[in-house]
Amino acid sequence: MNYNETLYGKQYLLGTDVYEDGKHKILNVPLIDLMDRNGFIPEGKYNEIYNLSVVWYEVNEEIFVESIYDTDSGETYWTDKPANEWTDNDDELLTALLMYGNLQETIGENYV
Repeated sequence: MNYNETLYGKQYLLGTDVYEDGKHKILNVPLIDLMDRNGFIPEGKYNEIYNLSVVWYEVNEEIFVESIYDTDSGETYWTDKPANEWTDNDDELLTALLMYGNLQETIGENYV
């Protein structure tokens, strides 16, 4: 399996679905904020993280995310898990990355 890695700066924005006043909207939020809001960033670590790396691979033109880690410290904040262990938070994070992270277009790129 060939793994790829995409680097995202702390302020890289992803779209995420929100409902306001009964209407569906896409809100742009930094990747780290989305991860923090969904409980993937340990308390006290938010201000220590400047770059996140997303490790992913492709099978039959479908993208799978393997892990997300702090590029500087190497600490992993999210890893793939079996489908029966997924939560709504995992789904929200991965949906945002797959829809708005431009993973296929960013091999070797550094988004800030």
